[in-house]
Amino acid sequence: MKVLFLSQGKQISDHPGWHDALVKLKTEREIEDFENIPYFGYAEKFGWDEFYKMVVDKCEEEKFEIVYFHHFHSKGKPSPRLCMEKLLSLSNRPTIITSCGDGFSDNWMRPDYPDDFKEASRLADITFSTQMGKAADKMMKWGAKNVVLSPLSMCQVRFSAQNVIPETHQFDFDVVFVGSKNSNRINPISKFWWATKERDELVRKLSQHFGKRFGLFGKGWNYPSAQGPTPFDKQQDTFRRGRLVVGGNPYSYSDYYSSNRVFFEISSGIPTVELAVPRLDKVLRNNDHVYFANNIPEVIKKIEHLLSLDSNELYTKAAKAAKYIENNHTQYHRMKFKIDTAKRYKANNYKLDVKFPFFLPEVDLEEEMKYAIRQNH
Repeated sequence: MKVLFLSQGKQISDHPGWHDALVKLKTEREIEDFENIPYFGYAEKFGWDEFYKMVVDKCEEEKFEIVYFHHFHSKGKPSPRLCMEKLLSLSNRPTIITSCGDGFSDNWMRPDYPDDFKEASRLADITFSTQMGKAADKMMKWGAKNVVLSPLSMCQVRFSAQNVIPETHQFDFDVVFVGSKNSNRINPISKFWWATKERDELVRKLSQHFGKRFGLFGKGWNYPSAQGPTPFDKQQDTFRRGRLVVGGNPYSYSDYYSSNRVFFEISSGIPTVELAVPRLDKVLRNNDHVYFANNIPEVIKKIEHLLSLDSNELYTKAAKAAKYIENNHTQYHRMKFKIDTAKRYKANNYKLDVKFPFFLPEVDLEEEMKYAIRQNH
């Protein structure tokens, strides 16, 4: 099986984990071959019309069996409709998949999904989404064919499972938070505004409660604890400066949503406290891989409790959680899942036959299908 991967970037190095995943899958003979074309870079050089033409020509000439429009949701792109319609009309037409990585608004509030993503998901055979629930219902209303959960994950090229020996490790803070202060222009109908307000409150409370014991990393903060931004690929080093990590509040509370940072945090070997999202505890085990809190006061209460525990037991558990992420939740695992799902879809006469590999072993998979899949019949 040949895969044409249209990646969200200007160059391949923008997403090294996805490219590495395809290299490994080819080595493992899960796929015959692949080509990775970063669509922003190609369009910048040749134009969007030429990009869409190139995709159709390649599929006609080189017989790609899967075409993956990766995270195809940045505003301003010309419509992909004609390109996709031509792909679907080919005599040996490929299976088309697309994905959404960001937590767009799951109701009428802003920010809404971009129009070009809506068009792509209407025509794609499968849309992989990092959030389900109301967000997936919204996709169904605009005409998406099949929506399948695929959470974000850890880049296995830039990050790996870490462990901490508490007696010798150098901690600079009790608590570390990584995340920028986003614009909070008054727009009370915007879900983004409410999420930004909640993040501001979370950081204010952490700074107020922990003082100099709090390490705040990101752009735009004006607190004594502010340390400035940290480079993307150095985040694990920053997390490991704290005895505990607190995640940035989620910008979506639709089922399962989490940013990729959650996976970076846990894999750093530092115990991680996160605000809970419905059904995310079906993917990450509460009080084991991560410590979920229902609100900001509970975040602080959980931090104080964790800091009071035996350090060796706490960091031994955190090291196991880090290894669990590396073994189950990398971009390699997600790419393998998507390609397997596309293969099964074609083999099943263009109907979904999904085998989820990322739910916890104790989860009732048959029951979970009700939440992790949406289909337009």
